[in-house]
Amino acid sequence: MENKEHFQVCFHHLMAVSGGFMGAYAILSRLDVFGSSQTANMITIVAHLIGHNYFDVLIRVAALLVYAAGISLTVLIPRYTAVKNLHLFSIFIDMAALLATGFIPSTANPVIALYPFFFATAFQWCSFGAVKGYNSATIFSTNNLRQTVSSFTQYLCTGDKNALDKGLYFGGTLLFFHIGVIYSCLAYRLWEVKAAWAGLLPLVIALGFGIYEISLTETSVKNFLHAKS
Repeated sequence: MENKEHFQVCFHHLMAVSGGFMGAYAILSRLDVFGSSQTANMITIVAHLIGHNYFDVLIRVAALLVYAAGISLTVLIPRYTAVKNLHLFSIFIDMAALLATGFIPSTANPVIALYPFFFATAFQWCSFGAVKGYNSATIFSTNNLRQTVSSFTQYLCTGDKNALDKGLYFGGTLLFFHIGVIYSCLAYRLWEVKAAWAGLLPLVIALGFGIYEISLTETSVKNFLHAKS
């Protein structure tokens, strides 16, 4: 059980590397547009409605719908298909998004250029959630920062080992996310827009993790059925 939990933590942190890469790449290559969330986009929609910039509103509403579609699919796929583990789905979607975005020129509208990222990061956010009972996003950092600081503060005040474990988990996610950011910055300095393709490397490694995870699940089911018989 402990080995499986450790594996899940490692898998989660590896996906945080990918999340950090994609977040930094979007900001660096697409005029500071963050492709992993919708807070700034929704604020801009309202601001541009007030400013009567309706064309930009349409572009950004479409981005919001693309993001929402990624979230919805993580509910619909397990509900209406036999697929219950979305990890491999998410990895392949991330790969497709990185491949597609690398072909979009830097002169393109930055929001439209990030449509693939909006979909992929939303899907990843909902696919890689709770590990060890902790809900930690792999695509952005604010809640991870809050949980890290509050958990370590609680540990310093009370000596609670559970708080220390929680702080290490969320802090680890923050660390690996920013390893992805560093990797993205270095890749962008070398290849600019085409640096998106460098983001495939952590995902190829994650693909191996995903395949191994399925084998672990199948082994657990076989052991359970054997014990019942």
